[in-house]
Amino acid sequence: MRKSALVTDTPKNCYDCPFGTEYCGDSEYEGCCELAECLDSDMRLITEEHYDYESESRPDWCPLKPLPEKSTTENDMTDYQRGMVDGRNQCIDEIV
Repeated sequence: MRKSALVTDTPKNCYDCPFGTEYCGDSEYEGCCELAECLDSDMRLITEEHYDYESESRPDWCPLKPLPEKSTTENDMTDYQRGMVDGRNQCIDEIV
């Protein structure tokens, strides 16, 4: 099966995420990751630690993965190594 990538700004927590939703559970409000549910992940419920608007983190199981940073070339690199770095950076440019 072919793969696709969805590029979005990385949220700092589940509360700010477009895929994080809140619903009323048995006795309180709970957060649910709609993206994890679509991916058939075992982890879907978001703890209050990550669904709080003041939180500065996302859970380890978050399906959103950050893109790698661009690399820089060094003076002591060979032409081949510089070409590898340039190619990698061009791939990142195409994605974003």
